[in-house]
Amino acid sequence: MADKVRVAFIGAGGLANGVHYPSVASLPDVDLAATCDLFVEKAQATAERWGIPRVYSDYRKMLDEVDPDAVYVIMPPQDLFEPASTVLQQGRHLFVEKPLCVTAHQAQMLAYFAEEHSCLTAVGFQRRHIPAQTALKRRVEERGPIQQATVSFLKSTDLSQHAGHYGGVIDNLTVDGCHAVDNLRFLCGGEVEHVAAHVRTRRAPGPSPNEFTALVSFSSGAVGVLQSSYATGRRIYRAEFHGPGITAYVDADRESYIVADNGEPEVYDSQEFGTLGGAPGDEPLHWKGQWHENRHFIDCIKEGRQPLTNFADAAKTMELVERIHAVGRRGGRRRPM
Repeated sequence: MADKVRVAFIGAGGLANGVHYPSVASLPDVDLAATCDLFVEKAQATAERWGIPRVYSDYRKMLDEVDPDAVYVIMPPQDLFEPASTVLQQGRHLFVEKPLCVTAHQAQMLAYFAEEHSCLTAVGFQRRHIPAQTALKRRVEERGPIQQATVSFLKSTDLSQHAGHYGGVIDNLTVDGCHAVDNLRFLCGGEVEHVAAHVRTRRAPGPSPNEFTALVSFSSGAVGVLQSSYATGRRIYRAEFHGPGITAYVDADRESYIVADNGEPEVYDSQEFGTLGGAPGDEPLHWKGQWHENRHFIDCIKEGRQPLTNFADAAKTMELVERIHAVGRRGGRRRPM
């Protein structure tokens, strides 16, 4: 491969411009070659902002003419499958935002296409790349494997409105709470063995649930607790994980700490970790993990290895999301199929 990875984007919306374009544009070993959006004025504004030489409204034409090594598809999950499958069947490496489509079946098919065409893939589960978590997880695991983890993703939302996303096409856990589900899998390791869950709609109209609680056991021996609610006082994303005689707590927006053997906690401003891995450290995308997930994706392409959040792994997160729904709506517990 050339010294620079040739990248094209499909999607020029707010999320893409907020975290992915600035991250990729800051990497000296990337050639940001083209952008595409159905609303060409959005693509043109994005191109001007990030110095991108070519603008398209037809992504198939862009792929043919630009011939990128890697493609970012940053768009709503219900619109993702067709462009993502096209990119993969052309043998191009692919990054998409979470979730990986809207069902486990679609995720499994994209993982199949990626394997069939030897593509490197990644999903934007940037919580795995939060630098405070990366640093403290390493220290916990110096003592031994993680034994227990609790991951919470809480938000305050308008309870006078239904809890569905994109006009109701997708539920909270699948589109947003999947961040916490994925990070729980990552911290605990191994395969899911048992799931107990409770899923309900609290004080919001309509059938879409907005509160999810789960207890998950893994083949690693670790046990994980998930809390995802959209009827709380404010936005909180936190992870707490325990190893032999040691505990770490990570809140990327605020403070993190680590404590061992009944000692005094070492407390950090989570932003202090933002410069890990060579990030500038002066923007939220540096201490919240978005810059680092993009750096990781490009490094993996150059080194020919699968990213942490590759589609085969991300499909397992989608499978666990669906299991939590299925078990939680019954109010029961299910063993593996």
